[in-house]
Amino acid sequence: MESMIEFVHQRISQNQYSIGIDFTMGNGHDTLFLAKYCQTVHSFDIQEQALVSSRQLVKDQSHVFLHLDSHEHFLNYVDHFDVGIFNLGYLPQGDHHITTQSDVTLNTLRQALIALNPLGHIYLVVYIGHEEGLKESALIDAYVASLDHKLYNVALFKMMNKDHAPYVLDIEKRK
Repeated sequence: MESMIEFVHQRISQNQYSIGIDFTMGNGHDTLFLAKYCQTVHSFDIQEQALVSSRQLVKDQSHVFLHLDSHEHFLNYVDHFDVGIFNLGYLPQGDHHITTQSDVTLNTLRQALIALNPLGHIYLVVYIGHEEGLKESALIDAYVASLDHKLYNVALFKMMNKDHAPYVLDIEKRK
């Protein structure tokens, strides 16, 4: 069975997009993946290490823009988009004390749903194996469950037999 991020990548690979956003750059793997399916990609992280790793991975692709900035400021760079990925948690091989923060993630998600084009998707890979991840998941789950079903479709994909396994939320904007 594929991993949660492989599941997200498989779903994204079924279409082509104008603008994609990697809200959590990390080591650049999701950014590089989006570059294959999007005319323009914007990627965000607050850690210099993420920017360096991602720059090496995406090299000189002129349609990919790496931003050393919090994802909560994405509207300073784009006003709308078609597909986005949040791969929450901490930077692999990085400082595990530096994690995405639930209040910032929720604020960014609220803004992103407004900026998301109709029929666009936002994928959140949520990690619950650490304290902030548990807090983040509770806040995000409650928020997306409250979204108007006439405006958004929200789906949950998870492993049923693994405790603390990451899961995916897929939010599609209907109108």
